[in-house]
Amino acid sequence: MRSAQLVQLQGQVKRRGSFVAVSAEHASLCPSEKMTAVLTLDENGTIFDCNQAAAKLIDCVPSRLKWKHISKVIPEFAETALVQGGIVNPNLRFLSHIGYQFELVGLNGVHIACALFFNEVEDFGRHCLRMIIRPVTEENQLVFE
Repeated sequence: MRSAQLVQLQGQVKRRGSFVAVSAEHASLCPSEKMTAVLTLDENGTIFDCNQAAAKLIDCVPSRLKWKHISKVIPEFAETALVQGGIVNPNLRFLSHIGYQFELVGLNGVHIACALFFNEVEDFGRHCLRMIIRPVTEENQLVFE
């Protein structure tokens, strides 16, 4: 990291006891893990884990999502292979990197624009995908002019 960037970041960080508080400008970039919506999927797109933040976003209890296909909440994935050749589908990874807005449909019928991020993880020897869901709001939406 360049020294000018480091100095700028140091100016934005304030220490409070053993916690670090980041300025409001950067808070939307790194929300706490507890508030980050995360689904864990198998290679076929079956949800086998859902944290509380994801359940709240989708408006259900986690057990209602387990063993359902991801297309139940993200219809675009009905005809999309999440994994190709043992890795995340390159097209999905590209769309994730460019900030493509996927449509998430909550179980209450509410449509939410979301950015998705994919991580490949091993769970007891099984290859899985961890999908991080970040709702797109006016505050964190990128605007290109």
